[in-house]
Amino acid sequence: MLDVEVPAGVDSASGRVAGSGAATWTERKRPLLVAGSFVVAILLGVVLGLAWADDEEPATVTTTTELPDNPVLSPALPLVSWATSRVEGTPHKVTLSATERQSVRLPLQWLAAWKVREKTPGSTTPTMDDVTIVKDTLFYGAIEGADSAHDEFWAVAQTEIKDVPETDAPDPHVWKRVGNEPWTLVALGPGACSSIPAKLMTVLSPGICAS
Repeated sequence: MLDVEVPAGVDSASGRVAGSGAATWTERKRPLLVAGSFVVAILLGVVLGLAWADDEEPATVTTTTELPDNPVLSPALPLVSWATSRVEGTPHKVTLSATERQSVRLPLQWLAAWKVREKTPGSTTPTMDDVTIVKDTLFYGAIEGADSAHDEFWAVAQTEIKDVPETDAPDPHVWKRVGNEPWTLVALGPGACSSIPAKLMTVLSPGICAS
């Protein structure tokens, strides 16, 4: 029997290299392992990207109610008696012509309808035409400003709105306009008249504010 030198790492009984099974398995699976590592890297990148994106978003989203914007809210200003002799801060009860009175009513009606619609997003009713300024309840006045851009116009009235209960649009309604800016609805319901400057209330003496 010949003595044959067996190389290191070779099983003398089988002639196979020790550990060659694991090495062979690794070689066969190498493409899969590489592909798997690639997929893991991609997924990790996506996760990190989402995490960073979340960090960039504000923690709290704050929404603000935008003021209504419609041309009807900015009618031509009425002629005023103090245009050429101003005393800033002086209150006036303004007498309107029939045409001026109508041009004032429209923005007031529009805002009263808008206020009701605001409670139900997406609603298309009521409209300006559904609002009636109750006869003999409209009081209109102004406070002189340093110039026409700072004149303050105020209106207070009772309204009737088609198919809208008074609880959803309580009277009185109080509106305000500064210079050429649009009319705004300042307040409505009991206590609304407290929004009107006291010195103007003295001049207007609106009976609808007494109750």
